[in-house]
Amino acid sequence: TSLFQTLGKGETGVDIRVLKYFVQVAKDRNFTRASEHLYISQPALSKTIKKLEHELGINLFDVRTTGVQLTDYGQMLYQRAVPLIAEFDALTNFVSDIQAKPVGRLRVGVTPMIATLYMVNIVTEFNDRWPEVELQITEDGSIALRKQLLDGGLDLILCITGDSADGLHETILFEDEMVAVVSGSNHLAHCSSLHFSQMEDQTFNLYSRYATLTRQIEERCIKAGFMPKVNISSSKVNFMLQMTEHNRGICILPRPYAMRGLRDNLKVISFADPFPWQGCLVRNQNSYRTYLSKLFEQFVLQYFNDYKTHSRLNFE
Repeated sequence: TSLFQTLGKGETGVDIRVLKYFVQVAKDRNFTRASEHLYISQPALSKTIKKLEHELGINLFDVRTTGVQLTDYGQMLYQRAVPLIAEFDALTNFVSDIQAKPVGRLRVGVTPMIATLYMVNIVTEFNDRWPEVELQITEDGSIALRKQLLDGGLDLILCITGDSADGLHETILFEDEMVAVVSGSNHLAHCSSLHFSQMEDQTFNLYSRYATLTRQIEERCIKAGFMPKVNISSSKVNFMLQMTEHNRGICILPRPYAMRGLRDNLKVISFADPFPWQGCLVRNQNSYRTYLSKLFEQFVLQYFNDYKTHSRLNFE
């Protein structure tokens, strides 16, 4: 059996560390100098080489008073070991190379309002830092996005809380409040805060029928003793605001979005009872977490942490 066949079959206890020891001795042609370069004792190095020779059943070095020389078998092992070590060193740098310059595609789902408020900045800043990562963005309602996440069609989603499902893990990104938006000519416009019971006579400009926020609004109306009368159902918030501005119904929006679309003839009113609006990052607990998904998750968490700090400083 040749040396190459013996190594190829894995019939020895040779590992990369031992091969590195062997190559260093071959380069230095001296056990003492090699041990100094390897930061091990000379007896330990000699013992390791002897064990290697015993396992292979051959002599690798011809030891002389002037130094050590490779035998014919030693020459063959050396020629094979050097590229093997180089390949192994390249593999050991593989993870650090990926982390230093990540490459690949990440599929991210986001709800329309979160997309409008935050996603442009998130995508821009993320790709400025890691330009080789392709972010494939899907915009949809949180219920549909969660289903895609469970089915494996998305890696992560940014949505609102309220539709938790088995197998999904939520991390809260931010918390704000829902507010009522009414026309300045609506009799509710003089109110400093509102209870849902005060809106029984109003018509509502709501999101699409199956949206999470629509369900949350309906639940609060029912709890207050009435079923909301719907003026329009739309996925276009600007359309909802335009109808509201002309006193054709009222709408209930996240405060940041309401303030963004505020017009002269509109008034924003908080609720007397808390109506929280929480954004979260969701991942599938049953799916493997890729390096890119972890990287994006850490980035988004830091983004919103910085955003909250910046907003608080501006407020103060």
